[in-house]
Amino acid sequence: MMAYIALYRKWRPGSFKDLVGQEHISRTLSNAITSGRIGHAYLFAGPRGTGKTSTAKILAKALNCEHGPTPDPCGECEQCRKINNGSSMDVFEIDAASNRGIDEIRDLRETVKFAPVDGRYKVYIIDEVHMLTSEAFNALLKTLEEPPAHVVFILATTEAHKVPATIQSRCQRYDFKRITVDEIRDRLVYIAQEMGLEAEEEALTLIAIQADGGLRDALSILDQCSALSEGAVTASRVRQILGLVGHDWIYRMTAALAGHKAQAVLELLAELLRDGKDLKQILAELSLHLRSLMIYQAAGTLDQLDLYAEQEDILKEQSQLFASTDIMPMIQRIHEAMNEMKWSPQPRITVEVALLSLCRLQPAIQQGASPAADVDSAANDRIAQLEARLAQVTAALAAGTAKVSQPKPAQAQRAASVRVAPAEAPSVVAAAPETVTVRAEDTEVWNALLKKISDAHKAPMLACVSQGEFAGMTERQFLIRFKGTLMASLTMRNYRSQLETMLQELTGRELHLSCSGEDLPMTPPPRPRKKKKIEPVVEQEPPTIPIDLNDIPPEERAPLEKAFDYFGDQIVEVEEDK
Repeated sequence: MMAYIALYRKWRPGSFKDLVGQEHISRTLSNAITSGRIGHAYLFAGPRGTGKTSTAKILAKALNCEHGPTPDPCGECEQCRKINNGSSMDVFEIDAASNRGIDEIRDLRETVKFAPVDGRYKVYIIDEVHMLTSEAFNALLKTLEEPPAHVVFILATTEAHKVPATIQSRCQRYDFKRITVDEIRDRLVYIAQEMGLEAEEEALTLIAIQADGGLRDALSILDQCSALSEGAVTASRVRQILGLVGHDWIYRMTAALAGHKAQAVLELLAELLRDGKDLKQILAELSLHLRSLMIYQAAGTLDQLDLYAEQEDILKEQSQLFASTDIMPMIQRIHEAMNEMKWSPQPRITVEVALLSLCRLQPAIQQGASPAADVDSAANDRIAQLEARLAQVTAALAAGTAKVSQPKPAQAQRAASVRVAPAEAPSVVAAAPETVTVRAEDTEVWNALLKKISDAHKAPMLACVSQGEFAGMTERQFLIRFKGTLMASLTMRNYRSQLETMLQELTGRELHLSCSGEDLPMTPPPRPRKKKKIEPVVEQEPPTIPIDLNDIPPEERAPLEKAFDYFGDQIVEVEEDK
């Protein structure tokens, strides 16, 4: 039984006219072969799956075809068949990723000297040439500069910037471009018709988009979908196989974000996760849709724009939901969340925070909000900032006057309650107004908030908020007082948006969270005790005994004289042990 051949191998281009999306390269090489201006070294650079290796093989067939050199190799002669099945003795395919050392290049230099076996040229195709070591590049340099007349080098790489300039200067460089979605889709339609495969146009468009500019990737995806699909290749089956979210979900998510419907956004996210969708894929498709809205707002048309298979009527409708300056910050926030997901221990929480922040990011102009309402909202925000700055000034004045005179009770209470966060976020920990009284109905809101946090199974948030004390509620603010500024700052920085969303759901109006805290004065550490100075112990030298050698008998005098010469004439009496 004949082995199955993958589609990207079966439908590999066999001539220059079969190349997709690289007409500038096929035309140039065809003219060079026709005019006899064949270079000795070529450098093919471009993204993966754009036809670099296929072009190299076509060029090898064009040079060695029995009817050539010709820009249109027949593909049927012995030389063409050998090159197609990889059995040619004159065409060498070298993987530089696994043959990257200087020894392999030295062996290549030795084989270059020999004449071709069957064809006119010996063609060396070095794939991923940027993987060669610097020593290997240096060994190849001289041969590449002055090769024999019967040798042609073709270097292929996806990272041309890693190829030394000395190598590039000795090659004719051809840059392969990314293949457009339309070109890939048209090629897929042709292949499906030739195979007798029934496929929806939307499904092929989705495959072309997911290929990301590479025809080889598109053929691999089509091969997978055709194998797993029962009958026709449909768009729903492609989304299921590739794990795509789908336009309907994205449209609903976008409408919920534009309407500031935080609950609807979270419910949609939970539904997508229950269906097995990937968090990164959700953000990626949402980002692509917002990009389409941004481009449609700027251009006003879909012509000549590589968009995410969007319908113009949907784009026109949803582009009116956002102002022209709202979409770019949304895309930026989504990309930040995608980067944060790589290091987050809980990626779902990262995505939820990002989506809730998008709900608060842009104004809901689609809800009929008038310019006057926008002005009022901006004025309210400005008033809140000024109140926070006033609290800072009050705290500074209170701290400055406390050293001079004893403050009044009211002043002391105000100075003690004002503890502001660092200057980079003046409203993070705001002081609670003194005139706010804690009412019974407001306390019920506080208890309901704690219960809502507990029911949502947000243990870290509950542990943080429960350390605070409810300080009252106004028309625009919800006040919580903590025993220290640290917990107040953590609450405002980590849970502010979520708490304000919960308060809006409980009260039906928008409340701004305000947390205050007081740090207790720190007790100075005890002063260290002075260490007693230890006097050094001075050892007393033992008393010496004067010795007169004249009193010593002559037979004992000689050894003593030698001892005096070595050690001196100071004699110490040593008591014997009793």
